[in-house]
Amino acid sequence: MDTIFGAHKKIAGFTLLETLITVGIIGMVGVLISQVFFTTTRTNTKTELVKDVKQNGDFALESMQRTIRNSLAIQTTCSPAPGTTSSSIDVQNPDGTMTTFGCAFDTSANATRIVATTSAGLQYLTSTNVSLGGTSCSDPNNTLAFVCTSYPDQPSSVDIQFRLSQKGTPVDQYAVTSISFETTVVPRN
Repeated sequence: MDTIFGAHKKIAGFTLLETLITVGIIGMVGVLISQVFFTTTRTNTKTELVKDVKQNGDFALESMQRTIRNSLAIQTTCSPAPGTTSSSIDVQNPDGTMTTFGCAFDTSANATRIVATTSAGLQYLTSTNVSLGGTSCSDPNNTLAFVCTSYPDQPSSVDIQFRLSQKGTPVDQYAVTSISFETTVVPRN
């Protein structure tokens, strides 16, 4: 009877073209959302690595600066410019004891770390999460250096230089974190 009056029943539904366009749009939005998620995750990981390396380096640098600045004397050999470069430095504390700053290989962490050695023992200034580089303290990749420069009628100055990296080799080069630290310290006494 529908055909007698020329009216056709309209069937409700979607055409193939409408369905394909909808699936395509949903797919593109899904890809964009996943890209934003992975980029945010990578950025957060990198930020945490940089923060950890920076905090370790700042703590070690501040500890060495404070001790050298307050020391009675630098016991390591110093020479006129350009100075004497060594991998450790000995300073005499105000109480007469000695402190040696240098590198130590921590076998439990499998990393080269900055240490302060006193009569009380060994104190690590960096955590097990970071390394000075190299597989031992005598390795050329170890970056800790002290440059002691003497001046006529003035106290000697000590340049402290090192580079810290997160321990281990990350799979993604984006996650590689390495920061250089450097300062010059002049004892007050």
